[in-house]
Amino acid sequence: MFSYGTAQFLFLQMDMKQIVQNKRLRRCAVACALLAAALLACGPFLSGGVWHGSDLGYHLRRIENIAMGLADGRFPVRIQSDWLLGNGYAVGVFYGDILLYFPAALRLLGVPVTAAYDLYLFAVTLFTAAAAYYAVRRLAWPRMSALAAAVLYTLSAYRLCDVTDRAALGEYTALAFLPLAAAGLWRTLCPDSSRLPGWLLLVLGLSGVLQSHLLSFELTVLCLALAALVLARRTFARAALVRLAGAAGAFCALNAGFLVPLLDYYFTGKFQINQPGGVEPIQQNGAALGQLLGVGYALDAGQQQDLVKGMALTPGPALLLGALCAAGLAVRALLRRRPAGAAACLGLGAAGALGLALSSNLFPWDALYALGGAAERLIGSLQFPWRFLGPACLLLALAAAGGLALLRPRARAALAAVLCLLAAGSAAAQLQAYTATAAPESYVCGTEEPFWPMSCGHYLPAENGPTDINRLQTEAVWADGIELRDFQKQGLTVQVTAENVSDVDAWVQLPMLWYRGYTARDTATGAALPVFCGENNAVGVWLAPGYSGSFTVAFREPWHWRAAEVLSLAVCAALGLCGARRCLRKRMDQKNG
Repeated sequence: MFSYGTAQFLFLQMDMKQIVQNKRLRRCAVACALLAAALLACGPFLSGGVWHGSDLGYHLRRIENIAMGLADGRFPVRIQSDWLLGNGYAVGVFYGDILLYFPAALRLLGVPVTAAYDLYLFAVTLFTAAAAYYAVRRLAWPRMSALAAAVLYTLSAYRLCDVTDRAALGEYTALAFLPLAAAGLWRTLCPDSSRLPGWLLLVLGLSGVLQSHLLSFELTVLCLALAALVLARRTFARAALVRLAGAAGAFCALNAGFLVPLLDYYFTGKFQINQPGGVEPIQQNGAALGQLLGVGYALDAGQQQDLVKGMALTPGPALLLGALCAAGLAVRALLRRRPAGAAACLGLGAAGALGLALSSNLFPWDALYALGGAAERLIGSLQFPWRFLGPACLLLALAAAGGLALLRPRARAALAAVLCLLAAGSAAAQLQAYTATAAPESYVCGTEEPFWPMSCGHYLPAENGPTDINRLQTEAVWADGIELRDFQKQGLTVQVTAENVSDVDAWVQLPMLWYRGYTARDTATGAALPVFCGENNAVGVWLAPGYSGSFTVAFREPWHWRAAEVLSLAVCAALGLCGARRCLRKRMDQKNG
């Protein structure tokens, strides 16, 4: 912590003329400061081990199962095999995992799963700092403001809570892309001359959030929609609407490979996630006022769930102080009739304060839940009101950046140094308290972690009623008249040799959960055999009277899923080519100019 704070202080107090005049030094200094923030934010995880968080085992199993699927020759890995006693689980359909192919590839190279997770965490943390810095620069605020905002956001207490206590890989990955989505919306409404157009930045930011965490994507879309309404005069201009429509089309095409399977299953299948019920009121899961402010608090029985108590559900002292200073500077600027940037700063601060209010257990979530219908389903699916803390932290960091932009360079550097040092100190204290509670854990294989072998249950099939995980099969079962001679299972591929000696159709039921896409084919002739959803939602195969032979059951993606994947790859290549051409054109214009 001392080395980080010293580096920040020396950098922020350097001769501004020297930094401005030496472009290479300026970029190097900023990169070093962002790297220092990233190293501090995930310092405990750089040893090759991990500290236990509530969702850690879930994500280690996701990484391990992707690696296992790739090793079996499946890509993408839609149904992960080593869940639920080997019955398979469609987490790859409902939960974006494209970024997890990086740690999964490391697993295939022999890297232990905990080390692969640590490398992924560091990469995401460094990207978070860089993305926040870039986003603030795209808002046309000074470098020092951007650097301070990036440090405050990366070291915010709630983001560190996501990394440590919760091990919420999906959410902290989504938070890395959130600044890009926010800056992208603004630059879509108000284009600049940057190499990366605003609409493309918006597409990339939203795509990163979607592919990381579906609930965070829903919150992000809600926040951006509200921002667009606040900026209605700019939003509903004809040129802006054209750019927004183009961004929406590019987003859907780029993410078709994930969206088509997700929506196909969600709207045409029955799963626990889309069945009536299964949601509960959430107000007791909200953060207490004392938690939000980072101070001690006491509540009466029943006002807050035990799960929430003790969690760092706060932006942290540095971010709160930065936002308060920004509000004061903005009010001073307005009183001096220097409104440039002050109104935006106050607006961002007010939006951040609203995010804090939505995160609390004082907001009337239960009253809205009691309205029933869509409101009940939507609010219940949120689970925890403090998910709004993610957008709130970003808004407060942007407000702090806007407030710093109102100062002269020397004063801006001094205040930024104070805020960054405070952020470093509070982050170091939070991480030290976290690591003091337990020893680090280390696993070679993701399935060694003992807490999540049966999944979270959201994506269990419910075609024949809810799946009972206590009655899952581990071997094949068959009807009278079936003589089973051989049964082999490798991942999600089963080979069966059987004979139906009866004079009626008879079935064989396999230890695999029913997800539409399983097919059965006779090994000798290649003829398709009928498959069905059997008891407790297991995969079953019908055998005709007199059938004798071997057949293979495996999961095969529908053709329209494959077509959507090809579309996503084509759009990804096209966007990359367009971006490269735009960068090259800008570089040539700069040389000619």
